[in-house]
Amino acid sequence: MKPKITIITPSFNQAAFIERTLDSVLDQGYENLEYLVVDGGSTDGSIEIIRRYEDHLAWWVSEPDRGQTDALNKALRRATGDIVSYVNSDDAYLPDAFDAAIAALQDNPAAQWAVGACRFEGDVGFTTEVWEPQLPRGPRHWWILGPWGAPQPSTFWRRRVFEEFGLFREDMHFAFDTEHNIRLVMEGLLPALIDEELAVRVLHEDAKSADLSQWGEDLELIRELYIPRLTPRERQVASLLVSGLSNKQIAQELRLFPATVKCHVHSVLGKLDLRRRGEVAAFAPVIGPLPSKDLDLHAPRGLNHY
Repeated sequence: MKPKITIITPSFNQAAFIERTLDSVLDQGYENLEYLVVDGGSTDGSIEIIRRYEDHLAWWVSEPDRGQTDALNKALRRATGDIVSYVNSDDAYLPDAFDAAIAALQDNPAAQWAVGACRFEGDVGFTTEVWEPQLPRGPRHWWILGPWGAPQPSTFWRRRVFEEFGLFREDMHFAFDTEHNIRLVMEGLLPALIDEELAVRVLHEDAKSADLSQWGEDLELIRELYIPRLTPRERQVASLLVSGLSNKQIAQELRLFPATVKCHVHSVLGKLDLRRRGEVAAFAPVIGPLPSKDLDLHAPRGLNHY
């Protein structure tokens, strides 16, 4: 028998999208499925839609909660699957996503999680871009300052990851999945990568993550949590990069050539996925001053001067 998979859908007032989400899970045709839906007390007709599907759900609830992470953790404590994933109620899985994720974890028994590509769609259903996951590269301070992340809708974990490394932080509401990713890679748990597109993220003006200005507190908390875990040299570099100093001043502090600093920063920014080009400007107050020139998405890799 195939491994048991638990899928969680947190939702609040997403009646316009949730039926597509529910269908995308059930249309996988995966027999050993545990599907949990956690609604935060919707009043827009979502509950009526969920009720039409309740025969296919292992458990669902509609009640006020403290936000998305509270809803997810509530379901994670109930999860019994070998593999766990969650899909928001305005996103959807692509056909055969579960089989691809299971195969990746079976082919990589040491991997504790797997990540595939994610398609981004605009309001009318056209593809705007595809986020292809990459492993974190370069100095670890850039994993935190970037921060490094993976496409959430296409991420699948072995359940024991949450048992060993904890649930999502309930004091975070936007970058909690990024924090969890960093938590894992800082412990040496790199994901198995899947070339295929596994999920769709729908871009719309009411999406919770649409307003990037709200991410600042979460990203600041990531820095507070993980920069102290770096080596003294890494902490020194991270501090300088967010200090407001010029490239020349940073180079003087690190005894490097200014061009080396500028080249390194451009290299790291060049590795940011397409989704995050717009985020760089929005997060500038959080991650510190960055070059104002266009990002080079094809910057040379492997620069590791500091």
